Amino acid sequence: MRKLLLFLITLILLYNCNTNVVTDPELEGFVRILTGKFSSKKQAKEESGYAAVCLINTPIWKHQSGYWFYQELFSEEKSTAIYNQRIINIKRVDSITLSSTSYIIPNQKKYINGWKNPSLFDQLTTDSLTVREGCDVYFKKKTSTIYQGKTSKNSCSSSFSKKILYTTSNIVISSKKISSWDRGYDKEGKQVWGKIQGPYNFIRVTENQ
Repeated sequence: MRKLLLFLITLILLYNCNTNVVTDPELEGFVRILTGKFSSKKQAKEESGYAAVCLINTPIWKHQSGYWFYQELFSEEKSTAIYNQRIINIKRVDSITLSSTSYIIPNQKKYINGWKNPSLFDQLTTDSLTVREGCDVYFKKKTSTIYQGKTSKNSCSSSFSKKILYTTSNIVISSKKISSWDRGYDKEGKQVWGKIQGPYNFIRVTENQ
């Protein structure tokens, strides 16, 4: 009788735990379309001034709470020719807004092509990262499969050049493509860095994970 009572109590506790699990289908869907390999090779062939660049978003730290990615941009011609490396954290801000927070990685050379071995990042901790203050990108759903995001006005300072006072990012994410338009401005509000024509268009190479 005592064993039966303990068994029933365990079932009740498990049931209560399961009913308290909070799921966010929209956030999970956004993470899914963000995951994978994308390339601007098609754009580079069709439009002058654009390089053939590979963009990879690889999930890391699956044992931690939240959604974390290693993001790397590199030349299609040489995977060790790196344009950018970041750790990205995706989270919900409010009922209609999702955000992407980016972090600077210490000893970046150590993690070049880290998407080949995501467990490499297990030796990193969030405390070792440096957040890019004011550079969060805020996304809102435009259609059932398209999200549009941008940084807050004049908030993302730049380390590229002393001439650049702040940078902006405008990003559109869909299941088949990521469009990213990064621009830098001086203290007079004049664009001094980034493409004038429009965004880089990265077409999905791998299927959604």
